[in-house]
Amino acid sequence: MQVPCGWVVDPACCSSWDTLDPGVQANAERYAIQVIWARTGRRFGLCEKTVRPCGRYITPWPSIAGFEYSAGTWMIPFIDGLGAWRNCVCPSECCTCRPLCEVLLPAPVNSVSEVVVDGVVITDTAYRVDDYRWLVRTDGGCWPDCVDYNVDSGEGFFEVTYLKGWPVPDDLLVAAGTLACEFAKACIGDGTCRLPGRIRSLTRTGIEVSFTDTDTLLRNGLTGIIEVDQLLMAYNPNNLARGPRVWTPSNTPPRIVTSP
Repeated sequence: MQVPCGWVVDPACCSSWDTLDPGVQANAERYAIQVIWARTGRRFGLCEKTVRPCGRYITPWPSIAGFEYSAGTWMIPFIDGLGAWRNCVCPSECCTCRPLCEVLLPAPVNSVSEVVVDGVVITDTAYRVDDYRWLVRTDGGCWPDCVDYNVDSGEGFFEVTYLKGWPVPDDLLVAAGTLACEFAKACIGDGTCRLPGRIRSLTRTGIEVSFTDTDTLLRNGLTGIIEVDQLLMAYNPNNLARGPRVWTPSNTPPRIVTSP
């Protein structure tokens, strides 16, 4: 199961937090982080990833190009800003709207920590990241056309280490702290815990009080704590389990190093 990264809860709204046992605090934090992370579409949190790209992205021409004999060069089809298909002459006009040297990284890329090519660390002024996914070479050099997956260093070795994901918004960290506080209270049997129970109605001294059904709350991805649920609805109004993904056979994803 995927584990959320980069979450540090903020218990600013929990006056009793410092009085709790550290073990209770740790369990409450894990519970709150998992719930808030999942209910906001599993998209927040920065995780360090190390990937082994297969090689640089190759612009798919002239396999899709036609040769213009009058101009003595290749004609490249493209879609303009109005959605119409047009041709451009290469190289005098537009070969492609892509950089000449780039590799695809699993998105979103927050920041690149290190790039190693043939055992040499590439300076961070030699590349940039476009669209949170493309590692573009900018110093006049280029990434390897192909790499050797059988080696872990030296010639043929190409590896990128980076932070993947979106930073956790501060208000979600406070919401996680609020939820952790209530879970901790439930854990130690504190009667002031605000987590909803299974009770649906209560009648006492002639006064009847109805409560929201817990099953209804869970089906809608809510906790029953109003200040937490307001943020969950703001960040994930459609209660999506995770963000949508797009796959295309034209882009070969890099291998992700998982061990060691």
